[in-house]
Amino acid sequence: MGHIDPNRLGIVSAVMLTAWHGVWMVLVAAGAAQRVADFVLRMHAMKSEVVVEPFDAGMATLLLVGTALVGYVGGASSAALWNCLGAVCHREKASGGVGLSARA
Repeated sequence: MGHIDPNRLGIVSAVMLTAWHGVWMVLVAAGAAQRVADFVLRMHAMKSEVVVEPFDAGMATLLLVGTALVGYVGGASSAALWNCLGAVCHREKASGGVGLSARA
């Protein structure tokens, strides 16, 4: 796989992570989040005293903005790391190596 555009992967990651948390916020606003949380914990053979609080628009906004930032930074840095490692592997193969070397 070739070069990955860090900005594009950052945006895609931000949108996906924010959408996932947006669904959670809809569940909280609809009053269904407690049942979902209880079910997910039960599926993982866990029991906890997790209590879903009432919907708070300010906290929901903070959650969505925060997850968008984390998603963008995570996606962009992953693409940058991929591109960097790809360049190292490409140089090693061009010089007759077999990929990443153990040389320090």
